Amino acid sequence: MEEVGVVSRIDGVNATVVVQRRQTCEGCKEGQSCLFTNDGNDSQTVEITALNIAGAKVGQQVRVTARYYTYVRGTLLVYGLPAAALLVGAVAGKYLLAGVFKASNPETLSALGGFSAFVVSFIALKIISRNLERKTENTPVIEHIIEL
Repeated sequence: MEEVGVVSRIDGVNATVVVQRRQTCEGCKEGQSCLFTNDGNDSQTVEITALNIAGAKVGQQVRVTARYYTYVRGTLLVYGLPAAALLVGAVAGKYLLAGVFKASNPETLSALGGFSAFVVSFIALKIISRNLERKTENTPVIEHIIEL
């Protein structure tokens, strides 16, 4: 993923870059490295915190890149983990819980197991995303200064 934007703030080795918000931003769960802002007129912009390896300064136009596999991995985690947990929880609820609670309706236990696993998956997703945010390999990088 590649974006072009303007550096708005420098914080040590990181820089905050303001880029135009795209359609693909809808529903993205990038976490703390991406913050939606409204710059006062009705155009939406996105602030991206990126490693400043190019040495950009405030006001310069830069190219920010993020590794494609990071984007794909994040998408799979956000959508795949809860869906898989829902299915596994429903099957486990129907067959495992039905054996323990014989007087209960298996479909009710299936729904209960699926919903419980679904909720637990979001807790696990929050923990996983915190760990992934700490890794610099998942952080966008300012590769090139376009305008000085």
